[in-house]
This record gives sequence, C-alpha cells and structure tokens, in this order.
Amino acid sequence: MKKRLLIPVQVLLLSLLVGCVSTQQTIYNLAIDYERSRSDLVYKTVEVDGEKVSYLEREGEGETVVLLHGFTADKNNWLRFVRNLPEKYRVLAIDMPGHGDNVKDITRNYSPFSLSLGFAKTVDAIGIKRFHIAGNSLGGLVSKIYASRHPDRIITAGLFDSAGVISPIPSEFKVMVEKGENPFVVKTREDYDRLGEYAFHNEPFLPWPIHSVMARKYIERNDFNQKMFGDLEKSSTFDNQKVQDKILEGLKMPVFVIWGDKDRLIHVSSVEVYKKRLPQVETVILKDCGHLPMLEQSEESAKYYTEFLNKHPDA
Repeated sequence: MKKRLLIPVQVLLLSLLVGCVSTQQTIYNLAIDYERSRSDLVYKTVEVDGEKVSYLEREGEGETVVLLHGFTADKNNWLRFVRNLPEKYRVLAIDMPGHGDNVKDITRNYSPFSLSLGFAKTVDAIGIKRFHIAGNSLGGLVSKIYASRHPDRIITAGLFDSAGVISPIPSEFKVMVEKGENPFVVKTREDYDRLGEYAFHNEPFLPWPIHSVMARKYIERNDFNQKMFGDLEKSSTFDNQKVQDKILEGLKMPVFVIWGDKDRLIHVSSVEVYKKRLPQVETVILKDCGHLPMLEQSEESAKYYTEFLNKHPDA
C-alpha cells in the first residue's frame, strides 16, 4: 500500500514544483515588463545575418544613446538608469552576441573584437548613423573597440566600470581567477549569490522572485557562459598593454569614465589609467558603489552622465 502511494505523492510534489517555477517565471516577466514600461522602453528585434537580435528602445527627438551591458548580463541592466535620462534622448539598450535573448552558439567566438563586430552589424541593421555609446564592464570594452574603429559615428563614449585596461591594483576577482577560482562559474544558487556579492556593494531592491529566476538562468547557461569566458581570457585585450593602448589612442571623442569605489570585479585604480592615457577624459568615482553603478546608484549615475552629455552635444 505504501509503495502504491509513493508514486502519486512524487508526482504531486513534482507538479507543485513545476507550477512554482512557472509561476515565478510569470511574475518575473510581469515585473520586467513593468520596469520597461516605467522607462518607456519597448522590446524590439532586428535581423542580423539571418538571426534576430533583441534590444529595447525609448523614442526621443534628440540625439541617440546606445547602451551595452556586461558579461553574462543583458539589456535589462539599464532599465532604471534609462528612467533617469532626459526624455529628449532616443535610447537603445542592445543585447550583445551570445547574451540576453540572442542566439547562443557554442561554435562561435565571443572575443571582445567579435562582439564588437556583431554590435556593428546590429546598429547598421537598425539604421543608427551617429550616436553616444556607453557600456558597462565587458560592454565598456566593446564600446571602446567600436568607438576606436568608427570614430566618425560616435559623439561621446561612456565607460561604466569598463573592462580593457590593466588596473594598477589587482581586483579581488583577478586574484581569485589566478588562484583557479572563478566567481562566474554558477552551478548552484549559492554560486549565484556569491557572484552578486562581487557585483554589488549595496544591492538594490529586486522583488521576489527575480533572484530565483535569474539564478536558474545562470545555472542553465553556465556551460555556455564558461565557453564565452574562455574566449575572453584568450583575447589580447585583457593582458596586452600595446593592444589596450592602441584602442585608447583611437578614442578622439569626449570620454566619460564612472566607477564604483568598492568594485570587486575591476579595481577602481583603473580610472588612473584612463586619466593618464586620455587627456580629454572626464571621471566620476561613486562612493560605496560596486561594479554596476547604473543599477546600484541609477539616479546618481544618470545625473553625472547627463551632465556629461549636456556638455558635449553633437556638432
């Protein structure tokens, strides 16, 4: 009798679990849609090389601002930041190749230069001719590469805790990776929570069940994310000073650098490299802020970035 009851109980528990996961995903989708609508951002796609690339767009009659997220993140990282930008700007937050809702192809190369090429095709497909570009972390590096190769199309470049220079003081993340421990390896919920501790100093409020859904996504995509991480590690843009300097030499436009002073992933001493290499750079260091200023201090970040944009309108 007990054996007969065991199977129905297991089925019931499994059904409840699946229902819970489905409910969490539904609530997550509703929360994201709500955040997007509050920022007047509309979900769109564009075809690039026969595949759909996803992005968010807020219409505006003024200059265009294009935003790029960091490694393993997506366009949604900019939702609250965009809400604090003046309505006159047309704003697009674009998923980079292999990220967000885009195709994840294990056979492709996802080096920063490859990501920049994919981004270039995307803005061409959308039809953006000249714009402000800004990126966080890996998105900052991709922004620099694109801006250095297409200076005629870039009005200004904004770098939010950007990757792509060797910081005078190694970050906690760099030290950990050199020891063989990578916080971006996410196989469990605990791994996901640890990565969040690296990304934020004071994590902003996110309603339930955002973290549960995001943790599942990171766990499901871990193998693919590690493939991308391997492509990044092999790239000369992270350890070759000459390559880094060449990219910076191509940035003739006004450059804005903003950094969290408690960034554990890329040390704030990186700001000194930009000051030394770019005489036109304008810098801001946010107190008690981690690696994602546009999320952790969205109002302050948007305020400083807007002030920068106002000083450098398109000629």
